[in-house]
Amino acid sequence: MGEKLRRENEPLAWLIRGGRDGEGNEELEDRKEDKALAEGLAVIGWRELGDIGHYVHRDDLKEEVQRAYPKSSPGVIANWTGQLWRFSKEIQEGDLVVMPRKRDPKKVAIGRVIGPYEYRPDEASGFRQVRRVDWIRTDLSRDVFKSDLRASTTSLLTVCGLSRNDAARRIAYLAEHGVDPGVEGQEEITTAAELLEDAVSRSPQDPRKLTIRSLLEHWGTSRRTGAVIETIKSDLAAQGLTTQPPFTEGSVDTEIALVRIVAEPDAVVDAAEDTEDTADVDKLEPVTLRIGSLPAQLVSVPRSAELRYVKTRMLTENFSQLAVIDEDGTFHGAVSWESIGHAHVASADPALKEALTSAVVVDHDAPLLDQIETIYDKGYIFVRSADRSRVTGIITAADLTRQFGYHARPFILIEEAENRLRRAAEVFGVDDLKQAVPSHQKSKVHQATDLTFGNYFHLLKDQERWERLGWNVDQQILLDYLERVRQARNDLMHFSADPPSPKQYAAINGLLSLLRAADPQP
Repeated sequence: MGEKLRRENEPLAWLIRGGRDGEGNEELEDRKEDKALAEGLAVIGWRELGDIGHYVHRDDLKEEVQRAYPKSSPGVIANWTGQLWRFSKEIQEGDLVVMPRKRDPKKVAIGRVIGPYEYRPDEASGFRQVRRVDWIRTDLSRDVFKSDLRASTTSLLTVCGLSRNDAARRIAYLAEHGVDPGVEGQEEITTAAELLEDAVSRSPQDPRKLTIRSLLEHWGTSRRTGAVIETIKSDLAAQGLTTQPPFTEGSVDTEIALVRIVAEPDAVVDAAEDTEDTADVDKLEPVTLRIGSLPAQLVSVPRSAELRYVKTRMLTENFSQLAVIDEDGTFHGAVSWESIGHAHVASADPALKEALTSAVVVDHDAPLLDQIETIYDKGYIFVRSADRSRVTGIITAADLTRQFGYHARPFILIEEAENRLRRAAEVFGVDDLKQAVPSHQKSKVHQATDLTFGNYFHLLKDQERWERLGWNVDQQILLDYLERVRQARNDLMHFSADPPSPKQYAAINGLLSLLRAADPQP
């Protein structure tokens, strides 16, 4: 996610807290707000830091923050660095500032920045990092803000940008007229920046929820490749957010919540109450395919269940096996049609305990390839949660076959499309083929098999060559499909546990349908 873009001569808007919970000291926080309003300042904390104004590179500031707070995690350090960098470097004179009032939570102050970053070493600790501000309104009621803008100003960060729904224009209007003009049309979160701004504005009791598929779409992608995961984790960490459950695991249709995990130094703020089963945004994602990458929703029955009930559920829900787990999370094993058969051989009227069988349980981060033989041999394995405290998932041989089918199918279809294009290109001579490739590749082209997938677009866009093919399909439609499949093919070359998106499959199938129609030979 890129930094906030500033249009020429257009001010940005920022939320800068005057100390709400910022130091864990009510009296100090009240004095900070009083000083800010009385002296025309924006004041932030980070008492362990000295002058940060001389840092030219963000990484150098990050190293200083790490030295000052050595016990903080990398994600927290990255988040604080971002806030300090905004305060000292990105906020410019003329920008607008909104400061929620600590003494009167129903009020906010709005001002305009009129000076550069300053470090005042003679001030008391907690009052040294400042920007000069002309406070235009100091007691504006929160009630005059429309709901979306009011939500944006509830972010728990000390320094953050306000951009969603034309925030800067509306805050300028509020400063002048005392009313919020609102935004035309329905609110629509369409970018990663807007999504994260919405997420940090929410209370822990009302987190932003969406599917993993929707999360990826905000970053302009549909698959969790290594580079995509790294980018999203970095952007989440910069905003003090993570996902619950981890967005790196399970199906893309799994619903997740964006929850807060970062507070300022010495802060007493609400974050996620339950941090179990959240994405570790500080940890590098392993490049090896893991068990947890596969969808593995678990259905279980308690040990106290009657065997008749268990068999009925298995029959009606088409399960070959069920986990046996008590309400307190105690795992007892599994029951399968095979174990039920053995139980009925041993007893005329067996109970569930007689049909119980042991089962393999592996950690969610175990390498998938190491477990393939066991899955096919046993028929299934159970999956342990990230904290290794309970069994939460199952992977069957059918799941494994289906998953590998998802990954193999698009490559097979693209390979057929490429073979059909090569066969069609045999009508052209070597000179025609060389014209379809860049100059530095011409010496390597001697026959159609030397062309890359992307070369076929340039080969077939020439009108004279197209007419020589004699295909009775629309040239431009086929070229459009060629380009879409080229992009999908490039995306598939990057490892991901996710299958192609519906749009990518539509492009692949559409191209192949055209090629089969143009040349019906098998």
